[in-house]
Amino acid sequence: MTKTAYFLALAGLLTAFCHLLPRPHTGRLWVSWLLIIAGLIIGRGVLSGTIAALGLVATGPLQNVVQYLANYDDDRPVILLVGSSFTQQGVDPDLLAETIGRSGYNVAVLPLAVGGMSHLERLHYLREYLVRAKRVPSAALFEIAGGYDNGPLFQLQQMRFSDRMVAMMDGSSAWWAFRWLLSGDTPGSTCRFVLGGDILAHLGLHLGHVGFLWNSTRINHAGNYDPHVLPSKEQHFTDDEVARLVTHAAQTHDLRSDWPQDVPTKWMSAFLEAEMSALQRRGVSRFAFYSVPTMQGANAAYARRFCDAMSKFVCIVGEDPQLLAGLEQDADWYDFDHLHGEGRRLYTRWLGERLLAQELLP
Repeated sequence: MTKTAYFLALAGLLTAFCHLLPRPHTGRLWVSWLLIIAGLIIGRGVLSGTIAALGLVATGPLQNVVQYLANYDDDRPVILLVGSSFTQQGVDPDLLAETIGRSGYNVAVLPLAVGGMSHLERLHYLREYLVRAKRVPSAALFEIAGGYDNGPLFQLQQMRFSDRMVAMMDGSSAWWAFRWLLSGDTPGSTCRFVLGGDILAHLGLHLGHVGFLWNSTRINHAGNYDPHVLPSKEQHFTDDEVARLVTHAAQTHDLRSDWPQDVPTKWMSAFLEAEMSALQRRGVSRFAFYSVPTMQGANAAYARRFCDAMSKFVCIVGEDPQLLAGLEQDADWYDFDHLHGEGRRLYTRWLGERLLAQELLP
């Protein structure tokens, strides 16, 4: 109610200000347009200032995650996992910290990972987390996922004009989106034209704070995010099917035909540099990459090529033969791409042991 009262008062002040503006003379249409543009710029500036002064942010699942991570305030060094549902469902943060801790490294593992989190959202909320974090990470681990790396605007197409897409489409996100559209790794000209229009429309809604009043909350609002809450398993396979698919994925060398064959692409390399630069500005100097086991052959092949190309970083592909031999049961998988139950725990322990062997930890 207080928030509504503030915005109603602001609307009244802006309306009163408009009545004080001089009325242009007949025939001087350009003056009218100039005043309209100036009014929009001033109005947006005042509105942005009011939102900042009130400490408001957009609501949504990603904002809840950021708040959860930013609230961490303990002496243990933070290892930040940056990914999507592959990480959310494939890595148990507490178990990973426990596995690492057995070798004397007392760390906390925090996951910036939500189902369907596109790369544009990833960078947007990574920056927001770094601004608000009480404890800056000591190391950052990035998920390898071919679908997200090669289709950064897929979620924009799937969730067009959703609150989530509008919330993340600031100037930086629009810049990276257009940069991908013009990179040569994109679909045909018609699709590029449509996506370009979508980017501009979402940017306009974001800059105009359209719908923000009803979809915002205080920046320090305690959300309901709990990294331990995961969806229950619904998709089932026979154990023979799982064993066959896991083996086939490990033997696959070809990428999807609609993916670029250069891994990573120039756009992806530049994007990763931007993410790491944001972390480096806050003092983070340890970086690594990891892939979660999958039953999709193209994803496994992409992870291998990615690590081959990123040889100057610690890069861990989740397809060790002993690991995969323990992931051949239906109970280990949520679906074709996501681990579940004991499979999740097995991979988490395996990942912790690989990280310890790489001398990456603080």
